[in-house]
Amino acid sequence: MDWIAFSHYELKFRVDFHTARGAAFQTFFETIMSKGYSRDFRACAPWGNVGDKKNDGYLPSQRVLFQVYAPNELTAVELKKKIEEDFIGALPHWGQDFDRWVFVHNGRALPAPTHLVLNALERSNPGKTLETWGEEELRLEFNKLSSDAKRSIYGPAPTNEAKQNLMMKDLEEALHHIAQSDATETSSFMTVPPGKIEANRLSSSVSSLLKAGMEKAQLVRDYFDGHPDPLYGDRMATSFRVEYVKLRDSEPLLHPDEIFTDLEQWAGRSPTSTPTQQVAILTILAYFFEQCEIFEAPNAPQQP
Repeated sequence: MDWIAFSHYELKFRVDFHTARGAAFQTFFETIMSKGYSRDFRACAPWGNVGDKKNDGYLPSQRVLFQVYAPNELTAVELKKKIEEDFIGALPHWGQDFDRWVFVHNGRALPAPTHLVLNALERSNPGKTLETWGEEELRLEFNKLSSDAKRSIYGPAPTNEAKQNLMMKDLEEALHHIAQSDATETSSFMTVPPGKIEANRLSSSVSSLLKAGMEKAQLVRDYFDGHPDPLYGDRMATSFRVEYVKLRDSEPLLHPDEIFTDLEQWAGRSPTSTPTQQVAILTILAYFFEQCEIFEAPNAPQQP
């Protein structure tokens, strides 16, 4: 897959993984598995007072039963209770149909007591293997999807071809959209210190997208330099900075990748944006990222 499109889709995945909760997370999981195993994966919806009988998805060809859990916060006590109830509760209904039981969660890692519970259940149930899938495991499943499958979930993506063909006129539409914002803060350009990506805890996906945008960022500078209004670029920088600060200081705090995708949307990206329009927005974001109008310099105080 085109590397810019790959980074775009992986970023969309990461943001959804970190923001979806409860039923939304289960739908997110089911969408990925249904696209990856279209003739195999069976989603299981609750039915009346029967429920789903502890089945959130099943892969019959691999004899794998899934249970999904994505609360607002993961605690060791609740995890232990949830795993024991769901695994033991599944055995009478599905025990003869599965060899692997996978607990899908929305955390980065699970606490040690959770692993002890899984080990104990595995020992007491010979022939059953218990696994956990978090962000990394589900990301690997997502990255196995075809370009068409990813496009069906998230729409078209910016591409290397669109970047190579980007011209000044393609930037004008995005810049015009941004110019409509109401910003009053003054702004000035600065040099980007090294390590800004790491200091802001931005993912490798965002790093790749910014790298792609930077290849054409000179077009933005040329556009501002040639604009009949000498303060046009400063006003644009102010608009970006004001929007960034609003997102940075929002409650609850947003993950840096969420802030980046929200800035893309604010700058004009929509589900119907063409690859060229998306590359234009990435190019503008990359320019102002380099100018330190959005995100923090490495020596600036970081948000918790």
